[in-house]
Amino acid sequence: MKTILYYFSGTGNTLMLARLLAKQLGDTKIINVVSCNDSIVTPQADVVGILFPVYAFGAPRIIHDFINNNLQITDNTYVFSLTNYASAGGPSALKQVNTLLAAKGIQLNAGFGVPMPSNYIPFSGAESQDKQNRRFLVSAEKINSIAKIIKERPEKYFYKKTCIFCFITNIFYRIFMKKCVRDVRKNYVNDNCTACGLCVKVCPTQNIKMVDKRPTWGDDCEQCLACLQWCPSMAIQRKGVPENRLRYQNPGIDVQDLIKDMHG
Repeated sequence: MKTILYYFSGTGNTLMLARLLAKQLGDTKIINVVSCNDSIVTPQADVVGILFPVYAFGAPRIIHDFINNNLQITDNTYVFSLTNYASAGGPSALKQVNTLLAAKGIQLNAGFGVPMPSNYIPFSGAESQDKQNRRFLVSAEKINSIAKIIKERPEKYFYKKTCIFCFITNIFYRIFMKKCVRDVRKNYVNDNCTACGLCVKVCPTQNIKMVDKRPTWGDDCEQCLACLQWCPSMAIQRKGVPENRLRYQNPGIDVQDLIKDMHG
């Protein structure tokens, strides 16, 4: 059973899950959706997975764009999606993916959700290492169960059958998406900046440029905050957020892994 996993990740959480799942499934290729931006993707695989973090109860904009503009799937391919989240939002995000795929005549056969450490720094800093480790243990167990389900290829399997609050969460999601452009203006750089340029390399939308040895942001922000989280000197900050708030990077992922995958 050949499988291709298309993923998007800012801090490495989704890449970690993709690797765990690939290990369980075998014969699996992992592809960052960022590397597919300029091409039509027609996966030659029995199973295709779409993996991403939940943003404001929904799918990141880059996942919307990937499905709408890049992904083409044949009728006999088994398709599933796997979300990860800090507290909630998986069902709403899966419903979005289902709608996007259905508009292209593609059936979403299964959907899953896995809790992972919180990492949206405007809300809170990184969780304690103990709490992170507990979540990693739970996520690994869930991935094992999910892999078994995928191997069986059930039709219309969703880890939560209903989305009671989808109407409310959709409103919140639309507000969040509109704020993406405005919120990037809250980013700034303090004197810790060494002009290393890592923020430019890790940005999935190429929204950051170095000007006079300082990063500047354009108007195509994904709100993944990879630039802020991965900055080695904690030079990138956000207005209204304490400068000493703990950053989060998935401990099993090297930032160079994400950068390499962006270029295929």
